[in-house]
Amino acid sequence: MKKHAIILAIAATAVMLAPHAHSQTFSLIGGRGLPHLQTAWTLPKGQFTLHGFGSSYYQTVVVPQPGQAPTSFTFWDVQTALGLHFASGKHVEWAVTQILYQDAHRGDSPRNLPDDLFLGAKLGSFGSNVSPLKFGLSGSVRIPLAEHHNILFEPYSGGGYAVALMAAASYSPDLLLPENAPNFHVNFGYLHHNDLGKLLTGAAIDTVAVLSPAQEFHLGAGLAIPTAQFDFTLELFGRIFTQRPPVTAYAREDFFYLSPGVSYRPKYWAAFNVGFDFRLSQGKDLTRYISGLSRVHNDIPNYPAWRVNFGVKINLNQTPPPDGRPLFMSSNGRMVSRQPELEAQLTQEQQKTAGAEEELERIRSERKRMESMLARLRTLLNTNTDSADAPANPPADENGKEQPKDEKQQEKQDEAGENSISPLILFVPKAKTDL
Repeated sequence: MKKHAIILAIAATAVMLAPHAHSQTFSLIGGRGLPHLQTAWTLPKGQFTLHGFGSSYYQTVVVPQPGQAPTSFTFWDVQTALGLHFASGKHVEWAVTQILYQDAHRGDSPRNLPDDLFLGAKLGSFGSNVSPLKFGLSGSVRIPLAEHHNILFEPYSGGGYAVALMAAASYSPDLLLPENAPNFHVNFGYLHHNDLGKLLTGAAIDTVAVLSPAQEFHLGAGLAIPTAQFDFTLELFGRIFTQRPPVTAYAREDFFYLSPGVSYRPKYWAAFNVGFDFRLSQGKDLTRYISGLSRVHNDIPNYPAWRVNFGVKINLNQTPPPDGRPLFMSSNGRMVSRQPELEAQLTQEQQKTAGAEEELERIRSERKRMESMLARLRTLLNTNTDSADAPANPPADENGKEQPKDEKQQEKQDEAGENSISPLILFVPKAKTDL
């Protein structure tokens, strides 16, 4: 009961304080993912995880007033989201995430409450048991529930359904506990917006409709370095439009962000993360402020130059240690060793097993090669032996007389020397012994 109360308190805090930590990617990352990138690994079968996401950005600008002192305004972008992940199998994971709150910056209705819903699935943890490289594929659908779309500071959303596919590859030298060693991840995805015919500004005078569905590629790479209770991450991610939305869209620009972060695990069933996003791409503004689309301020970019993000991950059905001193405990989908010496020994044994399998395969290949060589030696030996056998009657010389026996033996010895039979005969007993 105490644990459940703590979980509820943490979840409530995450909802109230944690604006969405992944708003610059096309889907909400959870499970065994990094703050912004998917991993190729899936949760253990049967595990539920709850995720609270968060990010925040603000910028203060000065607005001159004719005949008066300038006035300053602060613009905020706040978003909160809650997600649930469940692994129904060794390679299958499901996800549902709801954006609970989103600043919209739209007149009398400046917020979405709630915003859009995401449904996702992942097929992952594929690869050889002795390979440090794993592969996965995930998909998600964005269901439009919000009142407003085409929101300043946020990636493009035209108000229609959106479908995304993401391929992921993950590398870790630790085959038994991959998240206990430095691990590297690469993502490449595609996003299709079903926004044909949409009017983006929400104004009555808007006549600029979407004539071609917006399409974009998403890509990124990330590194995680674990310690006993902290994970340090560094991610590079961005998107490139292959079909831009119309000129009345706030988010028509391509972007790239660099995001360092850290994750802290105070309990085996909970983890907290915080990080900063820094925009690497230029702050170009490709939007045309027509058809009722107002410009907030000349100094306000379509994408923030920086953003702070944070969140929480909770394992809802993690079994508590039976005696308080487990060999391993699970935290956030990863296994944390309570006995590092034993973990190191197990890892070494697993590496030895993988090495033994490779050695066995090499021995099998060598055996096949030797068998083939021995077969060729037998064939060559039999051929030379047959040709060396003497005829029943001594051969006649040029005058029709039989050659003496001594001369016949001498010719046989000479022929044997020319065909190099003697070395082959010397090798035969050794070959038979190996068999």
